[in-house]
Amino acid sequence: MSEPTVPAVEATIPTAPIPAKAKREFKLPSAGEFMAAYHIGGDTFSNMNAAVAEFSASQRTSLQAAAGDVLTSDTPGLLPVPVLGPLVQDLNFLRPVVEAVGARAYPDNGRSKTFTRPTITTHTSVAAQSTELSAVSATTMVIAANSVTKSTLAGQVSLSAQDISFTSPEAMSLILNDLMGEYMIASDNLAADNLLTAATSSGVWDGTVADLLKSVYDAANDVSANRNWMPTHMFVSVDVWSQLGQLVDTTNRPIFPFIGAGLTGQNALGASNAGSWNGTPMGLQLVVDSNFAAKTMIITRVGQGQGDAYEFYESIQGLLSVDTPATLGKTMSFHGYVSTFAAISGMIRKITQA
Repeated sequence: MSEPTVPAVEATIPTAPIPAKAKREFKLPSAGEFMAAYHIGGDTFSNMNAAVAEFSASQRTSLQAAAGDVLTSDTPGLLPVPVLGPLVQDLNFLRPVVEAVGARAYPDNGRSKTFTRPTITTHTSVAAQSTELSAVSATTMVIAANSVTKSTLAGQVSLSAQDISFTSPEAMSLILNDLMGEYMIASDNLAADNLLTAATSSGVWDGTVADLLKSVYDAANDVSANRNWMPTHMFVSVDVWSQLGQLVDTTNRPIFPFIGAGLTGQNALGASNAGSWNGTPMGLQLVVDSNFAAKTMIITRVGQGQGDAYEFYESIQGLLSVDTPATLGKTMSFHGYVSTFAAISGMIRKITQA
């Protein structure tokens, strides 16, 4: 019998030990090196960030190393919530129509519910005498007694005692200012609506410059004919103001140039400004009011004291308040009385659009 063969075992050759090396000390980069790494980006900047983080960790004290991370989400009860005033106001409380027409005081200190506004229905007459001792012209003067009524404009609001005491800025002052501003808008809206209702059409404007000239002068003729009063104002809605400002002649020069910018133009028919509602189209004082319905244009005479075609009366009664102890609240209201009167309705002319 043969003996089993034993496989040969390869001899292991020992390797030389690799001595441990101390890790190279990291130094924080200079500002220039950091900017250069940021510019290169990629792994270069990523490696630098990692090295900086590792260096910061190695420099922690034992107390810092033991502390946990604390974020603002962990301390909501310590975070203040400031309120930055003043309150953002998205409405401009203007009364363009009322300011142009002028607010008149009521007779008798406004004690009566209505009052009479007299107007002339028939004038006297003067004519050439046909012959000596012949009858001269005689016409009886007729004066109408027009009754003017008052409209009450009012609004109210209720506040809790807590809302008055705890709010900062004070809610009560802000709310009252807004209530008074809304009264201004409501009174101007009434004046604008009644002015448009009282107007009589003097033509239709097709949107062109030539037809605008005709329409405005036709309206001026209707105001002046047989009266000798001249129109003073053009009342328009915001969209019509925009239309007027965009009108140009055949060479694209603005019909109503912005005089303040040095655009005097040739044969300019007035001035306009995209940053202001002020203007003088064809010598008329422009009054723009967002309370007018779209496509509104009215030519008339107002605010002169004599020959005014439209009048506005007002008595502001102011603020009323009452406390309600049962509910710890306060109710406040603001009100006033207003009236409008078309004194010479034939002088209130509107120009519609095709």
